[in-house]
Amino acid sequence: MAKKIKLATGSSYDYTTIGIACHMKDYRFTFFINEHLGIHFRRLDDLISGDEKESRNYSFYIYTNPSDRRNYYLVSNYHEEGRLIPSEKGADFFLIVNDILPANQKKEMITKIQKVPQALAAYEIPTGKVKNLEIIFEEIELHLL
Repeated sequence: MAKKIKLATGSSYDYTTIGIACHMKDYRFTFFINEHLGIHFRRLDDLISGDEKESRNYSFYIYTNPSDRRNYYLVSNYHEEGRLIPSEKGADFFLIVNDILPANQKKEMITKIQKVPQALAAYEIPTGKVKNLEIIFEEIELHLL
């Protein structure tokens, strides 16, 4: 008799995602984020999302912290033809950390982001809440190859 094997597909991503509402241009906002968080994002090629017919470019910045070996990504959520994550219409940017941050560190980071001029809001986005978030994580990993 044949045995059935079930493959469990769960979330294997350990990311912290912060949604940020801010109407500044990406380069200007990045300047203020660098200043307030004490980090130094650098711009990489745009993150391309979608299929070949409807590909969209989103600005993409990275910072690697050598002391804790975490990567920080700042990704724009806006394109003229649509959003990177359509369900998060209130977020203009996503700050993604490739680790689960402790609650106090996350709260401190959100508080510092809220002090940026013209930053309207900063809030944590739970990984399981947003439908397409894991696809974005995969696109970021492929983008960095």
